Amino acid sequence: MNNAKLKQLLSEIRACKQQLERMEADEFFKTQTAPLKKELAELIATYQQQTKRDPLELLARQDEKRRRNFLANWSQLKELRFSVGGYPGDYATGLAVILPKKVVLLQQHHSLIEGTPCLVNQLERKQFLTAVQVCHLEDWQREYFNPQILDGTQWSLTCYYQGRKQTFTAEGSNDYPASYERVKNLLLAKDEAAKEVALNLMDQEAVTDFLTTF
Repeated sequence: MNNAKLKQLLSEIRACKQQLERMEADEFFKTQTAPLKKELAELIATYQQQTKRDPLELLARQDEKRRRNFLANWSQLKELRFSVGGYPGDYATGLAVILPKKVVLLQQHHSLIEGTPCLVNQLERKQFLTAVQVCHLEDWQREYFNPQILDGTQWSLTCYYQGRKQTFTAEGSNDYPASYERVKNLLLAKDEAAKEVALNLMDQEAVTDFLTTF
């Protein structure tokens, strides 16, 4: 089995494990986990046979490395981009541009006609970063997927860093990390009054430059 297939197998083990954990946490589904437990055991056995390694230990090490990297790069965070939507509804993207003293929040709503980015709020840098820290993004996994639901809601989060090509990403389809709603409310606030923020209080050049690359 080549590396690409091993990587795919490891991804399947992670997805199966996540689904099993989700079912075990649900009173309705926790008595119906036997087939999934069997599937997970078979996937693990196949991986071990091919590599002589424990895939669950490998996944745990990957998660810990991802967590450490996020925390190590925290001070260089420059932008968060969060998108959510689903068939047949619209998609929306919320962006937080982290400037030296302020954080500019923008939103773009997509439908059949591309939406225009809209400035919705500004926050003190420290206030915003504190709110993000409470969400513990370092604990978010790369993928969340619920195969029991078709269509539904898809979402993604990408964190960009100053002076680095490396990004921190997470995405999902009908499955979510614990602090998902908190992040969604932070980056896609629905408060219309927030749109009345005075533009002359912003770093106009930074906002303009950002909008041209949105």
